[in-house]
Order: sequence, then C-alpha cells, then structure tokens
Amino acid sequence: MKKEDKYISATEINQFLYCPYQWYYIKKYGIEYINSLREPKEQDLQFSNFKKGIEYHEKYYKDILKLRYKKYAIIFGIIAILLIIVIMRVLK
Repeated sequence: MKKEDKYISATEINQFLYCPYQWYYIKKYGIEYINSLREPKEQDLQFSNFKKGIEYHEKYYKDILKLRYKKYAIIFGIIAILLIIVIMRVLK
C-alpha cells in the first residue's frame, strides 16, 4: 500500500457520496482504465454494471438539465407577466 493510499481526501469523500460504485471502481481499477471503458467498443460482460452506471449518470445529467431549463422558463414567464402588469398599470 502506498503512503498516499492510507488517507482519504475530500475529493474521494465527495466521489463516494455522489456514487459509491464510481468510487469503488476508481479505487479498484484506476481512473485511466475507467476512462478507457467509456470509449465505444466491445466490453466484457463483467463490466455491464459499469455501463449501466454510465447510462444512469448520463440520464440523470440530462434530467437535471431539463429541470434547469424548466426553472429558467418559469422564471422568464413570471418576469414577463410582471412586466405586462407593470406596463398595463403605467398606461392607465
């Protein structure tokens, strides 16, 4: 065991809290190997869970983006309605 492996960094804690599986796979296989699995090619069946994890996180990210755009649309709509109300009161 390397000296730096005896300590857990704040980044590792954050990784573990975000996704324990991600943290485990990075610890077991290393980040370079994990990143190489993201490239489109034939994979062994033993990494089917890893592929499922990537698909899950990609879908989660897309869902977060959709929610963010919905939030912006709602905020823009509220501002537009308030501007219309203010303009109508000024024109009276």
